[in-house]
Amino acid sequence: SASASASCCTSAASSNSRSSRFMTSESSDDKKEHHPLLKTSRLSHVMLKVPSVDRTVAYWTEKMGSVLVSKHDDQGSMMSAFVALGNGTSTESSFALELVQTSDDKFQLGNALSYIGVSMLLQFSNNLVAAAAGEKPQAQGDEPNAIQVKSSASAPGDYFCRFCLKTNDLVATNEFYMQVLGMDAKAIDADMICMRYDGAENTGVPTTLVFEKTEEDLDMGNCFDHIAIVTSQDIGEQYERIRTMIADEATTATIFMNPTDMFGKRVMGVRDPNGYKVVLASE
Repeated sequence: SASASASCCTSAASSNSRSSRFMTSESSDDKKEHHPLLKTSRLSHVMLKVPSVDRTVAYWTEKMGSVLVSKHDDQGSMMSAFVALGNGTSTESSFALELVQTSDDKFQLGNALSYIGVSMLLQFSNNLVAAAAGEKPQAQGDEPNAIQVKSSASAPGDYFCRFCLKTNDLVATNEFYMQVLGMDAKAIDADMICMRYDGAENTGVPTTLVFEKTEEDLDMGNCFDHIAIVTSQDIGEQYERIRTMIADEATTATIFMNPTDMFGKRVMGVRDPNGYKVVLASE
């Protein structure tokens, strides 16, 4: 809804009023405040599998995106790349899109990925007069993979201000991301949840993970692969905590990857109640 969309940058007290599948003897406010991941973690990146990494990178670099790291094939074409928009001064600890090559005939966007939100402040970063005059942001243009990209209102912070997925069950989704993964619900209504971590310092508002309610069956496709969360917490300890929580409660969340070493990080993986993969990785 428009009200939730407009308030994704602000706090919402209503998030703790819902019943929880993951209740303990602590109150909801105490539990949220003391969650081990809330102030020690950040939304790192999402992996998207696309037919052309080069075309997708070109789309984002035209919007002032930066390629943080990339790999090329023998012909010089990109096979993978991390792209960040940063916060206007730095891309350090910024949210990124991990783009990975897949073949055209295997690519299926599906309907689970709703949109990527780009901060209106990016467009007006060098044109404060236009912003003050109330000019509307320009359309974001056609993303090469037919992913919807929206200009979104946001406070100063990461220019990748939102990443939005669809869900058939807002309550279960809210409970999982708050109670299991420690995210803070900044805004909730009957149609939408806006969630993020509070651990970032001096970088402005971090990227908000948004879930929109839909009555349609979710078609996962094969474009969106996973969400990655980076934490300073011990991955082994978090694995035991999460494994115990989802084993003891009535939830469809499942562990899909036990703790392992990958790319120099200790990682584990869990599927949320929607079936979306979430990877928790060491800092």
